Amino acid sequence: MTDVSFTLDAGQFTPDELAQALDRLDSLLTPKLRGAANDIAQKVAGDARRKAPVDTGTLASSIEGVVDQVSDIILVVRVGSNQPQAAPQEFGTDPFFPPPSELRDWARRVLGDADLAFPVAQSISETGIEEQPYLRPAWKENITWAVDRITRAVDDALAEAGFA
Repeated sequence: MTDVSFTLDAGQFTPDELAQALDRLDSLLTPKLRGAANDIAQKVAGDARRKAPVDTGTLASSIEGVVDQVSDIILVVRVGSNQPQAAPQEFGTDPFFPPPSELRDWARRVLGDADLAFPVAQSISETGIEEQPYLRPAWKENITWAVDRITRAVDDALAEAGFA
């Protein structure tokens, strides 16, 4: 067994003051991180909505950002949509033959002719649906901002607890 030790320079804190500051930090950190997580969820969701492919607007309007508290110290930020077209648009699909009846309204709106639904279904059966990423780019474009936002939350909690 290896002995492990560490020292903590409490600076100008007395041991009692340090204990009080750590208690303050404990009560300040979680709400600050939750605020940061909510900000991140909303910013990424907003950017994903703007990047989503638009036909009727259903996909874009369904994109939400939520924060789940997994445990006392773990928050999870999720951004996505519950619409069936969300994943096929984001990731594309392998070839499959969709029912032409499900494509008739789309063919009428986009191509101007509902009778083109069958040729579109044939094309999808040969090539699949090409991906049109909107979630991954929204996350990628915001990762530096998100890390900065989390850092700011921690720094604010440390300052309010008296460590800055």
